[in-house]
Amino acid sequence: MLGVMGWVGYWLLSSNPAVAEFVAGSGPVPWLRRYLSRATGIAPFSLAEFVVIAVALRQGIGLARGTGTIRRREDGARRTIARGGLRFAHDVGILVFLFYVLWGFQYARPNLATRLGIEPGGEVSTDELRSLAARSVEITNELYREIHHRDDAGEPTAAPALRSLVPALEEGWSRVQAQYDLPASVSSSFGAPKGFLATPLVKRLGLAGVHFPYTGEALVLRDLPGVLLGKELGHEMAHQRGFASEADANVLGFLAAKESPDPILRYAAYSFLQRQLVLALQGVSTEGASVVTGARLPGVERDLQDLNLYWEPARTPVAAVATRVNDAMLRSHGIEEGVGSYAGSTWVFIALARERGADALF
Repeated sequence: MLGVMGWVGYWLLSSNPAVAEFVAGSGPVPWLRRYLSRATGIAPFSLAEFVVIAVALRQGIGLARGTGTIRRREDGARRTIARGGLRFAHDVGILVFLFYVLWGFQYARPNLATRLGIEPGGEVSTDELRSLAARSVEITNELYREIHHRDDAGEPTAAPALRSLVPALEEGWSRVQAQYDLPASVSSSFGAPKGFLATPLVKRLGLAGVHFPYTGEALVLRDLPGVLLGKELGHEMAHQRGFASEADANVLGFLAAKESPDPILRYAAYSFLQRQLVLALQGVSTEGASVVTGARLPGVERDLQDLNLYWEPARTPVAAVATRVNDAMLRSHGIEEGVGSYAGSTWVFIALARERGADALF
């Protein structure tokens, strides 16, 4: 019954974003999410993985007991299976209810474009894309030189300790909240992001990071390269702050990293921006994209090639299944593009530059 109530509550809210903003964006729900995050943030390691293990163990133990009952003929198979099914439905109902309260209702809130009063989409000229992509490459080059003091350090850019980046990112979040008049909770303190204990396993699923609503934790792979870490931290911190859309989390993660005082965070932000813009440019002008990417510093090119190699272990059938599951989950919560919504941030970036001038990005 709880699970059904959570699901019905989401669909009622999804038909009225203003009510969803009141229910999920103010009052006890965001307060609960924030303080859950801060409470679990006290632990220096990921608690999410232990929750997953505990749930799996409970189901496994129940299955083993039920199988033993049938083998020993202590009760009939139908009755035992029925009890096991009810027990499983009981657990699923509670998990579904908590999912919607702690996270799912966020999908019903207005998206970032609506909040900022911008209209992403429409026609984008090749010249416009080329100009934005070229400027993003130029700034990425400048930040690489600021970090390494040369055009090529001879090795990939190393990532600093994860927690050392959090204060600078929180400063970036405060600036973004003020600049874009976002809810005050955006600049509030949440539990610090953490690294997965099972990083090699999670990487094989093709996941760079996850927001785990049951503990309020923002989790990323422990070995993310410097060219990516800052953006992924910002992305998962955006989810912590109640932005459910992957495109919105991409945009806000970029903005928070861009506005931070740490050059390694800004470098990751602009590396991400240029990858998105160059990919869009390739769709309309391969020659134009080639000219833009030809301006990259050798060290930047090295970092991006290293990033491609980093994801080699994730090119597996298991990762493909994980992607399909994520796609289905997003589509079931009103994100029509599914996993394609990750790339939707490109058009929000372009709309921001149109509505607020190029300085919004650069």
